[in-house]
Amino acid sequence: MQLGVDAVDLEHTPPDAGLMRHIPIRLARQYRVVPLRMEKVLLDQGEREVLHVALPAPVSLEAVDAVRAVSGLPRVEPHIASDTALDQALLRLYGIQPAAEPSAPAAPVAGGPLLLYGWPPVTAVLISRLLARHGLQARMASPLEVLHTRPEDIVLAPLQAMEGLLAGEVHIEGALIVHGSSDDEGFERARELGARGFLASPRDEQLLIRAVRRLMPHRLSGGPDPAPHSH
Repeated sequence: MQLGVDAVDLEHTPPDAGLMRHIPIRLARQYRVVPLRMEKVLLDQGEREVLHVALPAPVSLEAVDAVRAVSGLPRVEPHIASDTALDQALLRLYGIQPAAEPSAPAAPVAGGPLLLYGWPPVTAVLISRLLARHGLQARMASPLEVLHTRPEDIVLAPLQAMEGLLAGEVHIEGALIVHGSSDDEGFERARELGARGFLASPRDEQLLIRAVRRLMPHRLSGGPDPAPHSH
């Protein structure tokens, strides 16, 4: 489970098929997200609806934002579910078949190294070693390099370090994965930076690799992204 994000058992808290209109099949397939329930909360601005969703770890800010944009709901609350439970829910609700398991470990990835910024030296070494186990190269980057990233670059950085670098004025072109506290404030700060991934623990190897793979599928598969399914 990702620290700070509630886990959900889909057997005891099944998805609500009546809320599928808020998550079309395109989003469900792309982000492996299913609707759980709608909650009404009382805020200073009045009563607001909150859509609770289940998705795999680590939390994808891109997925949460996509659901918010498509549903038109200002607040979407993510919960972590197991891969097996999500496979079953996606099949039952949307008819989406589980993805086939890879027959062999991924080969070393072509392309430039991931850029690490703002980490203490020891942490940077640990992250680099975790990535290297999966054929991913990483190196420390200077502030100037981060500011001049290209769209195909991926940057891993602590939330506070990126806030200090960008000062709320610019977004980088590269894909940004940040580390911070998994709460509403942390997610909102990450969104303001234009982050596409969020990690509560960068030393969690499984979550780290998942977050990176989401942003570089073409480099991991050795070819371009497959054409999207039409529905």
